[in-house]
Amino acid sequence: MPRFHRFVALSIICAGWMFGQPQQGSFAQIAYGGGWQTTFTLVNPSDTRLAFVTLNFYGDNGSPLNVPIQDASATTSYTFSIVPGGQQSVVLSSTAPTESEGWASIDISGTARGQASFRRLLPNKTISEAVIPLSSSGFAVCVVPTAAPSVILLPFDNTTGQYVTSLALANTTTGALSVPFEFVDQSNNVLVADTLNLTARQHVAVVMPDAYPALAGKRGTLRIHQAPEKLTVLGLLANSTNSITTILPFTN
Repeated sequence: MPRFHRFVALSIICAGWMFGQPQQGSFAQIAYGGGWQTTFTLVNPSDTRLAFVTLNFYGDNGSPLNVPIQDASATTSYTFSIVPGGQQSVVLSSTAPTESEGWASIDISGTARGQASFRRLLPNKTISEAVIPLSSSGFAVCVVPTAAPSVILLPFDNTTGQYVTSLALANTTTGALSVPFEFVDQSNNVLVADTLNLTARQHVAVVMPDAYPALAGKRGTLRIHQAPEKLTVLGLLANSTNSITTILPFTN
C-alpha cells in the first residue's frame, strides 16, 4: 500500500464483553509480506472454560483474504482454542515477497483479552512497531450507548516536516454503508468534507495529506458521522524517522 504501508495501523475492539456472551470485534488494518508482519496475541482469563477464537480476514474490496499463517496453511478464516489461563499467538508471515493489506474480524466463544502488533524492518535495520489493546465494539474505544447519534472522533497531526497521520477504516457489516465525515482544524473550521460509500466489508486505508491535500501541514480532528458498531476505525501518527504511534478514536 503506497498510500498506507509506511504507516500501518489496525483497530480492535473494547474488552467490556459480558461473560458467557459471544464476543465480536475487528482490526481495521492488517498487513503482511514485504517485511510487514502482524501478530495477534490472545489470553484466556478464565480458570475453567476453554475459549474458542475465529479470525476472519478480508481484502480491500470486502472479499475473503487468503493470508499466510505462520506454522499453518494459508487461509481466509483461522480458528483455534485457548486453554483456561492460557495464551495463543497468531502471526501473519512477513516472508511473502509483496506487501498485502486488509482487515480482520474476530469472534470469540468464552472469554479472551489481548492485543495485536504490527512491525516492519526498516532499511536502517531498525524495527518500527505499533501495539493496540484488544477492545470490543466496532472500533478501538469502549463507548457507553446513548440515545443521540454518535460521532466518531479521531485527532490528526500533519505538521510539515514532523508528522503524518494515516487512517484505516472498514465497513464491518454485510451491507452497503454511507459514511459522511469532515476534517476540522483546531479552531473548528472545516478543511475537508466528504462521504465514503463503502460496499459490504470494504476496507480503506489512506495517508491523510496524500488523499486530501488540504490537510497538509494541518492539525485537527476527523469527525465521522456513522454508528461505531458499523465501522472499525484507527489512525496512526508517524514522525520523520518512521517511529509510529497509534491514535485511538472515541465518540462524542
